[in-house]
Amino acid sequence: MMKKIRRKIYYYVAFVFSKIVLIIPYRFSVNAMGGFFGTLAYYFAWSASRKAKENLKRCFPEKSKKEISDIVKEIFINQGKNFFELANFPRMDSAFIKSISSIENSHLIRNGIKKGKGILFVSAHTGNWEITAAAVADFGVPVNVVAKKIYIKELNDMLVNYRTGKNVNVILRDAPDTARKLLKALKNGEIIAMLIDQDTKVPGVFTKFFGRDAWTPSGLAVLALRTGAEVLVGLDQRIDKYGHKTVVEGPVQIEPSGDFDKDVVALTQKATDILEEHIRQYPGQWVWFHERWKTQKTDDNLQLTNNN
Repeated sequence: MMKKIRRKIYYYVAFVFSKIVLIIPYRFSVNAMGGFFGTLAYYFAWSASRKAKENLKRCFPEKSKKEISDIVKEIFINQGKNFFELANFPRMDSAFIKSISSIENSHLIRNGIKKGKGILFVSAHTGNWEITAAAVADFGVPVNVVAKKIYIKELNDMLVNYRTGKNVNVILRDAPDTARKLLKALKNGEIIAMLIDQDTKVPGVFTKFFGRDAWTPSGLAVLALRTGAEVLVGLDQRIDKYGHKTVVEGPVQIEPSGDFDKDVVALTQKATDILEEHIRQYPGQWVWFHERWKTQKTDDNLQLTNNN
């Protein structure tokens, strides 16, 4: 009972907050309020801040303590801005999205659409990935994002509505009909966006990420190899105070080896390499407080890797 009450309270707080944000000028809410609460989180979210510093130090041993601290503060400020941008989604129409974002190499998306086999859009938690999905949805074909259901139903419904309001469909990762929906979307020539930069409890493979073994979702590579869908990488980069640029690369391709499992690893690794290169350039825009290298190699997960 208490858990249900707490969840209701969380939802109503979020609901009221979302309405208040919409009466505040957009730029002030994103830059001033987002920046303020992000900075506040940097100082008070001790565990997340410490984890981000530890991960950065291992991946950038050449950086000084001050450089690491500055990057971590930028990370939290970026997340604060992301939060307020998402809360502003109800008042963002297509013209507004275009006014704050651009897509570099957009011809790659158009070329992929013309091939008619669908596009598998690899992305990561850089910049504001929600802005990327909304911008890509303006290309005339449905965009689908694969996401985990939030345990508070009302909050999950709110987030789904934010996305569908931008012509972005949500395919829940753990639903019984997920595979069918994914295959149907590709068959219809649609775009499926997947974030593959986190260690989650889904089928995956180990890839090298900043020189260390990282458990990486392999579903996108499996779909690509089985359907022939185009694989593109699209990563958001925050520019200036309010702007965004999605950098598109690809197509991501490998030379088939004849061994499906090896090809899954190779394609996942190639996409991961592109993510790493982008994150190296803009380390302050990725979620370094995530437990990216949590899963360690064991006989069980190596067996899972081999059964994709």
